[in-house]
Amino acid sequence: MGQATTRRAAPAGTALADHVTALAEQTFTVADRLRRCAEDLFAAGADLAAMQPQVIAALGGLITGAGVIGDRSAVEWWMDSRPEGRTRLELDLDPLSDTFVDVTRQQWFAVPRATGRRHVTGPYVDYVCAEQYTLTFTVPLTVGGAFAGIAGADVFVGDLERALRPALRAVGAPVAVVNTQGRVVAGSTAHHLTGSLVREPHIRAALQEHVARTLPDGVGLVPCPLLPLAVLTWP
Repeated sequence: MGQATTRRAAPAGTALADHVTALAEQTFTVADRLRRCAEDLFAAGADLAAMQPQVIAALGGLITGAGVIGDRSAVEWWMDSRPEGRTRLELDLDPLSDTFVDVTRQQWFAVPRATGRRHVTGPYVDYVCAEQYTLTFTVPLTVGGAFAGIAGADVFVGDLERALRPALRAVGAPVAVVNTQGRVVAGSTAHHLTGSLVREPHIRAALQEHVARTLPDGVGLVPCPLLPLAVLTWP
């Protein structure tokens, strides 16, 4: 007779981490589509305004804001997934103005510029646009091998939480989706509300290492692959 084998069960939270990753990849697909369009326009010396139809078409579903912000004060960003509510983002990019917005200091712009990689910023309260807890997914633009700006998409955390609710419940234990700084994106209990911070030093240290494990106190950590996000479960 052949030797019986046993299959080790996946850690709690794995399915939720996979679901978060899938939704993030869908959002990055939209950002990449806008990136390619913007790079073609920049290479041809054309105005970003020509992208308006593509940007508006990107809105819908979880995506409540999308567009391109160049490193030379070019902006084509639209907000609101409802057709009747769509508005173009107007940023004051004049450094001498009292209402100047320095986009280069924003994490969603600065990290892709510094690393040349895509990034997820948040959850944070987006005071520039909607004043709601938001995740911003951005990818760097390059023209001639040089950084030229970012393309991206905004997702309201409340919308993402509703999309994740069945998967959160299915874990069958207290669970939260957090970023690598321990900031909660979505949770299943009142102890882990959106925007709250996981304060235990050993959990925060483990999040920085971004490796799947069960901590000594029974807290499980499952990273979301290629994202600065992870799932935490409590016994």
